[in-house]
Amino acid sequence: MKTNPRMSWLYTSLLFCLVSYLPLKAQLNTIFQEKFDEILVDAFLQSGSPGEHGTHFIDAAMKAANELTPALNSFIAGNISSFPLSSTSAGVTFDFSTGQPVSISESLGPIFAETAKTLGKGKINFGFNYTLLSPSRIRGINTNEMQFSFTHLDVEQKPGEFLGTNPNESDVLDIGLGLNLDASIFAFYLTAGITNNLDIGLAIPLVNLTMEGEMIAEMNSFTWAALGQANHRFGGTNTDPELRYTTAYSDNAAGIGDLAVRLKYSFLQGAGSNLAVLIDARVPTGDQDNFLGTGKTNVRFSGIVSQKIGNFTPHLNIGYDLRTADLDSDELEFAVGFDQKLAPGLTFAFDILGEIDLNDSEKIGLFPGTTTIRDQILSSTGTPIGSIFREISNSNIPNDIKDNVINTATGFRYAPSDQVQFLANVLVPLNNGGLRSNLAATVGMSISL
Repeated sequence: MKTNPRMSWLYTSLLFCLVSYLPLKAQLNTIFQEKFDEILVDAFLQSGSPGEHGTHFIDAAMKAANELTPALNSFIAGNISSFPLSSTSAGVTFDFSTGQPVSISESLGPIFAETAKTLGKGKINFGFNYTLLSPSRIRGINTNEMQFSFTHLDVEQKPGEFLGTNPNESDVLDIGLGLNLDASIFAFYLTAGITNNLDIGLAIPLVNLTMEGEMIAEMNSFTWAALGQANHRFGGTNTDPELRYTTAYSDNAAGIGDLAVRLKYSFLQGAGSNLAVLIDARVPTGDQDNFLGTGKTNVRFSGIVSQKIGNFTPHLNIGYDLRTADLDSDELEFAVGFDQKLAPGLTFAFDILGEIDLNDSEKIGLFPGTTTIRDQILSSTGTPIGSIFREISNSNIPNDIKDNVINTATGFRYAPSDQVQFLANVLVPLNNGGLRSNLAATVGMSISL
């Protein structure tokens, strides 16, 4: 039996990538907690902090485990797994106003947005995209500059009193996360025209994620400054203490992300305005423990309007994204833009893509709030003679904004023939919400049959 060479290429490429992205023996969601425990518990107990002072930040470690670590993990998993996939109908479509396929002399369509046109009955479009990400900003703060402050156990436990009644309570530990993230997404997709008005598509993202950094802990020792002895330290003696501790981490995970199943139905298409609806379901096939997926099914319902005006095709997508993962808000999503034919076989595409959080109650708190400490002013004999109030921010990451995401997508499609297309696109953020790359670059190709 004669084999279609294009299909053989697809099968070979898909098999190679699936083998290359078989899940590794990693578990990235435990790294932060292991490092917090190493600093807040183990380093004190195994170093020079005398006696009971070595246990005074165990409550802080529990707070990190219950609040901070789940928030950081959700941030990374949610943002990596929700990266937009390319248009469902890239490639040559079917023009029902003329009864003929649209040739490369027409505009070739958007890249991350959708038009309301479908492929046409019996038509198939398949290909892949490769995207490089470097998520380096979280709510506008560089990920390697994130800092969290942990306060001392309330040893006096006096109701209504601030920390600092006991001088040891004025010691504060600052931890810099030093986080660096790199990711790549190799997405295979296939769309088939079931009828002239109905397309069904499947996208398989293969995700590779590297997480590395160096946590740096600094003990701001009030006891050393005021009493001449550091009761909380990582080594040395109480009069010659080591107040700084560093610990590095590095790990990688790769595997299949959350599978996307997409269905588009066109109510109206022809020479004028086109209307369609799209349902996009993300199935939880990605490993949640390694940030390759959210562990929950997400479903997006979108309405699509597009219109062809000569060589210019504007479009508008508005959708509701039902997100069921923990600490993940439902979103209103939109894409507004156009594609413009520059020359036969060459199209420029531009979009503004937005994801607007709808549930305040699901907003991720990255160690929000402040802690007030009442530092004692001591005489030369150690007698309290006054006090100064100090407000400690638990984190340098803003917690008063929603994680709305607005990007520009700018790219080109090039078709050397009616069957083959290539694309290149850059995604640039316009705001500070969420976990973001300064730039995300995508290249890809598709084949239409």
